[in-house]
Amino acid sequence: MDMDLHADGAREEREPRSGGANLLVFLALLPLDALVGGYAWLVVGIGGWAAAHNGAEAAVPATELLVSGGVLAAVGPALCWGRYWGAAVAQFVLTAVLMAWLLSFYG
Repeated sequence: MDMDLHADGAREEREPRSGGANLLVFLALLPLDALVGGYAWLVVGIGGWAAAHNGAEAAVPATELLVSGGVLAAVGPALCWGRYWGAAVAQFVLTAVLMAWLLSFYG
């Protein structure tokens, strides 16, 4: 039997989580965000530093930024599946802002 159906055959709607629960989940994910975002920031910084000391033009570390942005963005669908839609939106916004900020160093 489908667990989302009532005895009369009407489908039970899944309610979103409360704002407090979304905030707690988002705050719990901040260490992961800091770890992955810190790695991306470190790659951008070291790449720029090395290029400056070699006298070369700094190249965008596209692979590292795509992977780290992808890891952070992949958390969003998992949050949506758990009905933490507010936390998922905040996660996507944080990822977009972080990646745009890191890419801004390359003009």
